[in-house]
Amino acid sequence: MLGEARRASAARNAGTQRARRIRTALVATLLFPAVATGAPRVEAAGPARVPAGSVLRVSVPEAVGAKTVVGQLTVDQVVNAGFVTAYGCDDGIPTDPDGSISRSDLNFDARVAPVASNRLLVQADNDGDVCFYTQQPAAMIIDVNAVTFDTGINSFPNRRTDTRRSSTPRVAADGVVRVSIPEAVGAKTVVGQLTVDQVANAGFVTAYACDVGIPKNTDGSISRSDLNFDARVAPVASNRLLVQADKDGDVCFYTQQPAAMVIDVNGVSDVGIRSFPNQRTDTRTQASPRIQADGVLRVHVPDAVGGRTVLGQLTVDRVLNAGFVTAYGCDDGMPRNANGTVSRSDLNFDARVAPIASNRLIVKADNDGDVCLYTQQPAAMIVDINGVSAVGISSFPNHRTDTRSDDLPAGSVVTSGVPVYEQYTPLPPVVGVAALTGLPADSTVTSRPILAVKIDNYGQARPQWSLDQADAIFEENVEGVSRFVALFHSRLPDVVGPVRSARTADLDLLSAMNRPVFAYSGANPGVNDWINSASSSGVLVDFTAQRNGCYSRSPDRPGPHNLLLDPNCAVGRSPSAGPARPLWTISSSWTAPVQAPVTADTGFTLEMDGVHVGWAWDPASGRYLRSQDGQPHVALSGTQISASNVVEVATTYIPSPVDARSPNAITVGSGNAVVHRDGKAISVIWSRETAYDPYTFVDATTGQPVPLDTGVTFIELIRAS
Repeated sequence: MLGEARRASAARNAGTQRARRIRTALVATLLFPAVATGAPRVEAAGPARVPAGSVLRVSVPEAVGAKTVVGQLTVDQVVNAGFVTAYGCDDGIPTDPDGSISRSDLNFDARVAPVASNRLLVQADNDGDVCFYTQQPAAMIIDVNAVTFDTGINSFPNRRTDTRRSSTPRVAADGVVRVSIPEAVGAKTVVGQLTVDQVANAGFVTAYACDVGIPKNTDGSISRSDLNFDARVAPVASNRLLVQADKDGDVCFYTQQPAAMVIDVNGVSDVGIRSFPNQRTDTRTQASPRIQADGVLRVHVPDAVGGRTVLGQLTVDRVLNAGFVTAYGCDDGMPRNANGTVSRSDLNFDARVAPIASNRLIVKADNDGDVCLYTQQPAAMIVDINGVSAVGISSFPNHRTDTRSDDLPAGSVVTSGVPVYEQYTPLPPVVGVAALTGLPADSTVTSRPILAVKIDNYGQARPQWSLDQADAIFEENVEGVSRFVALFHSRLPDVVGPVRSARTADLDLLSAMNRPVFAYSGANPGVNDWINSASSSGVLVDFTAQRNGCYSRSPDRPGPHNLLLDPNCAVGRSPSAGPARPLWTISSSWTAPVQAPVTADTGFTLEMDGVHVGWAWDPASGRYLRSQDGQPHVALSGTQISASNVVEVATTYIPSPVDARSPNAITVGSGNAVVHRDGKAISVIWSRETAYDPYTFVDATTGQPVPLDTGVTFIELIRAS
């Protein structure tokens, strides 16, 4: 859940790092009146809706390398008229020279219907992430089921043709707009968005290669529409544009009825998509025009034999109710959720809005070239097919992100650059053992929360107070030095410190701790905003020194390296905190599989920023002993810092979204790691699917889980090489 940042690809040797970070939302005008700038109130959007001016970030591992993502974009529970714009997160939201947003991917209007959808076709950033900005509050459902190969679609900055800017905004009935796309010279397929505005009647727009001519049936009537509109429903309508240009790179747009046209072009297919004359299947020509509810229409596409992806237009007519159509490769079966319900829709319709609805069709055929179209409610279907992808589109099972669900990853939604967390309810305590150490514990301990304290490691801060009493410690890089996130649970010493400031990276760690008490000296305004958002959603208890007692200053150290905390006081004043929960699997009896890459482990070293760290295995105590910069690392008590487990977690550091000077460790995703336990080193893969999840470690060779030993754990968040 990291914000406006340019993150390098992580876990290059072992899986795809999936950082949760969102670019700061912008507010602008596109087809609808502008809204005022500034942070909207989150609560106005409701529990499922993304607030106005906010961004939802979706990670698509298959799109790493800036591939183009194919799917469906749907909004629900809308209360105003607005739009959604999709873009590669790190590439930034597309804007005009005046700063206004230059493209919409879905227009919606609550006066027409609370639900709207459109085909999704957008280039991800290099990390495979796509951001969705909504101008007005809306629940979002993002279905992703394909990406283009590297040779499939070449994207470029949006180019807009807008007839509203001319002296005669509306193109006359039977009029044509010609658009030249230099990148499409050679009859490439053009990708973009087609929108009409200011319509006064019901009609349609057909896009075609200018020199090839408008597609017609044998009786001379136009054989295909790319966008249907109806002024009785709304004066604005839009749809995904996918059309082959002529050899000069020109595309023509014919409108049957007067309409202002807005044509956004932002990509062409290089070699991936092959177009051909339109092939129409129209059930209205049959004795029973409507397909019955839960019925299926099967369409054979000879050009798609071999499981190619089919491109075209899907339209329903004569609908009587609200429902949906789902397209799929017939022999591959209907896409379903684990509970058996249909997991994806390709077209939503509602007879209360209009008897006709349409959407761009992009679906993988089965090996025989057959596509099936299931309708939930009775509907006549018109299926226009005019292209297939030869090698350009790779399909896969549907991935859904639904803001209406309870399992949205932490921080997926950001308002004005600040993550918006789902309301968090703590889980119950574990029974009989301390959550972080796995050692026996009574209910007094198991019901106690984790106290997470930011501890200084600057030279003047050493030796630290009571660091040797922590159950677990994370060491992270900050600005030229390292800092600790020390977790106190089974033991609460009289005093800990020196306490220092928070960073954005702390939030991903804290989110997994079941509403811990977070103690820190303070933070910059941007970090404070993130912490306030997490605290207001119940993700943590904010125990900053700026607003709480239980802190004091030591006269024996210079500031700011002298701030101390009374742990018992902090926990006692945090009754809403949740009980500690495990952050990894623990087993004292585990033995490594024979095939596992295990080596004897007498000692090892690693580099943190500004700190040379050494660990030595001590067989007598069964623990690893820590040193810093060539000297034993001791607490103020004189006890050397030690641990039963030391885990080197290789991770990527990016500039903090709120302060580019501050490094931000990525701790959600996966990557290489080494687990040190029992005097042995085991090469593993670490992973965390979301910020709410504990760490998992699996043997890099066998894929078997590698639990940690009972006792203290020290996590070193080292920079991935």
